Amino acid sequence: MSGAVEGVGATGATGGAASKVKEQAEANGLNKDQFLQLLVAQLKNQDPMAPVGSQEFMSQMAAFSTLEQVTNLAVANEEQNQMMAINQSLSLVGHNVTYIKEDESLAEGKVESVDFGEEGFALTINGESGIPAAAVTKVA
Repeated sequence: MSGAVEGVGATGATGGAASKVKEQAEANGLNKDQFLQLLVAQLKNQDPMAPVGSQEFMSQMAAFSTLEQVTNLAVANEEQNQMMAINQSLSLVGHNVTYIKEDESLAEGKVESVDFGEEGFALTINGESGIPAAAVTKVA
């Protein structure tokens, strides 16, 4: 069974593309836990007459470490993006805005509050709640 896990260490991206790597790894069905399970299985089932070389083993461990760190970066980046979006929404409170309504028409009003729920956050403008912050086109 020697070589049964060759090429697993490739992450497919470099240079901080954390979310793309995470999506790619998930799309390929390989997360860090599965990667570690494959590595352990390879070690358990290797041919005793031709064991995995230390260089190849270190390469696979480095790939595992990289996968874990890129996944951690993707999670941290997503959390940071969420906090930035919340802060931007909060900064709209008290400002007059122009926004796109559900029927694609434009409306204007003063942002009264930001509502936080399980599905994200929404603005209340002139007493109308549930307006997504992404619908705002102009701030005055």
